[in-house]
Amino acid sequence: MTKRRKQAIILLALSGPMMWFGFTGFMASGTSSTALAMGVAISCTLGLAFALSGLVMLGTKNSLGILNPDDKGRGEILASQTSKDSPMLDKDKIRQRNEAAIDYLVTKTTDNAIKTLTKKQKVKPMAKANTSVELMKREKELETRRKELEAMLAEVSKEEQAVEKELKSKGWMQQKDGSWSYE
Repeated sequence: MTKRRKQAIILLALSGPMMWFGFTGFMASGTSSTALAMGVAISCTLGLAFALSGLVMLGTKNSLGILNPDDKGRGEILASQTSKDSPMLDKDKIRQRNEAAIDYLVTKTTDNAIKTLTKKQKVKPMAKANTSVELMKREKELETRRKELEAMLAEVSKEEQAVEKELKSKGWMQQKDGSWSYE
């Protein structure tokens, strides 16, 4: 009997008493004790979960995405499994690919920030009438737009700093002219 099948049988064996306690306590018109009511609810829930897990484990051969210490390196390609001309061993190709990805990321972030900041928003033209109420409304609208622009600018600045920090953590150095080079 495999380890997985033993675990499934244990789960099924535990689920029986838990569901019995939970559902009989539930059917017996409840209780006045809060702790006992919570115990009944937890027992029902865990009993059903254990039963379902046990049945799934009995019915399937492989784990369903759950971390298993016995599965080492599943799906990974090791350097010893590659040929000499493998792209995994060519550091220059890796460096070029990383530089291209970083350039793309910086360009995309910058373009998005520029689009957001330069996007034409519907601005109400200044009314000809200069009543105090209309001027106060206009001043309030302008104050709101100023706050929105300051928030966008702070967001872009924060994201830019995060990208620069991530680049530096990966071994990139920023030159005086603003370009990036790999150490």
